[in-house]
Amino acid sequence: MPQFLDAFIEQVRAKRETIRQKMMVGRVSELDAALGDLIRQNWHPIADVDAPEREIVAVDGSRAIRLFASGAVLYIARALALYGKQSFRELEVDSFLCKAKSTDIEVIVNTRMEWLEFKVAIKAIKKADLSKAAILLDGSLYGRLTHLPRDQPAEGMRAFMIDYFETFFELLELCRRRQILILGVSKDSRSSFLRNLLLTSIFDEEVKNLKDVSSSHKKELFRIFEDAFDKPSSAFNAFRKLKKVYGDDLRKIEHILDEAIAARSDHQLIRNYIDTPGHTIPIELSVSRRGSARLKQIENNPGAYVRKYFQESLLETSDEEAFIDRAAGIVSKIPHFPSMVSFHVLLDPRDTPIRVDTPSWTYMIEHKISDFVGGRSVLLNINNIISLLLKGYAGLKDYNIWLKRVDEEVRLSRDTVDRLYSSALEKLLDFTIIHTRGYRRVKYP
Repeated sequence: MPQFLDAFIEQVRAKRETIRQKMMVGRVSELDAALGDLIRQNWHPIADVDAPEREIVAVDGSRAIRLFASGAVLYIARALALYGKQSFRELEVDSFLCKAKSTDIEVIVNTRMEWLEFKVAIKAIKKADLSKAAILLDGSLYGRLTHLPRDQPAEGMRAFMIDYFETFFELLELCRRRQILILGVSKDSRSSFLRNLLLTSIFDEEVKNLKDVSSSHKKELFRIFEDAFDKPSSAFNAFRKLKKVYGDDLRKIEHILDEAIAARSDHQLIRNYIDTPGHTIPIELSVSRRGSARLKQIENNPGAYVRKYFQESLLETSDEEAFIDRAAGIVSKIPHFPSMVSFHVLLDPRDTPIRVDTPSWTYMIEHKISDFVGGRSVLLNINNIISLLLKGYAGLKDYNIWLKRVDEEVRLSRDTVDRLYSSALEKLLDFTIIHTRGYRRVKYP
């Protein structure tokens, strides 16, 4: 049979139930009933309100990566901001040498693209002289904040994250001063901040119900639970010692720890347990415990932080002290970044949820990411933001008309990269491009 279709059919038939369950339902655990109850309790219908009219700026980016036989990586990144009939654009093409694996190369180029998105948003605000508008960025604002700066593995670009955070801070401050609503809007999200909050509630209740566990061991369980999210191996090693003492008394705690390390997203929970339009409770997010430790290093001595985390960047600079002074000045602002408020909204029960992020100062909350650790629920009226999203919702294929339009205009197709840009590159550089054999066999986006 052509294309191995016979082998394909045979394997799908043999694995039908497990594949179907993972694709349709996802993870199944002993906590499903409890999580389902909690997510329904924290689900709210969409209110019928008229949001204040705001001018919309939609921002998106695109990038392409090509690997060359010489070992170099060529990338093209571009970003576009659309405001009515006006457009603001940025493009960057460059190459670098890198020993990193392909996934790290993807991260490097994605951050370059996000940086260009910040720049076009700033350009739109300044050139159009905007105030009290709304900026929609495709993707999570919070996710861009959590990867604290350090050396990058790309030669000649190792200090790039200093520029990234400098521009990000400028954008947020500009929006705050001009009372511009800035939203990160994500159609696809693997985040689990809501699940983690609900899981914490289940865990707290279960520990209270443990009658025969000593208070010192209860404290140890809390430490284990915190470690489960970012140090699962350490958490389970410690838990096994307690389980030898208390046996089945800790059976539910074990299920909770299993769930804590599982790849179950908020979107999966919503899809499994919710069948009406609505939104989750808003949650104020800061950095993780690990990120908090790094923030303290920055607050205590930003220069020492730069020397520790930018050692390879220091080797690339011709003026070490000038680099440290500039980098320390920028990283010292990071603890002053605002916390982010995030929630999920389902505009149609047949659709997938949308994740929304916005700085906490949107709601007159003056909290910084250095003020607390993790996430906590907050009582806020998010109806105006949801009303704005509803105005841009055009059904299952068009979750946001403004973001769809900018995506269509900025997207880099394979044909554009290989026929237009590569052809121009060959002429400008006066040599024939030779890709790796892997690229010639496989179609990369």
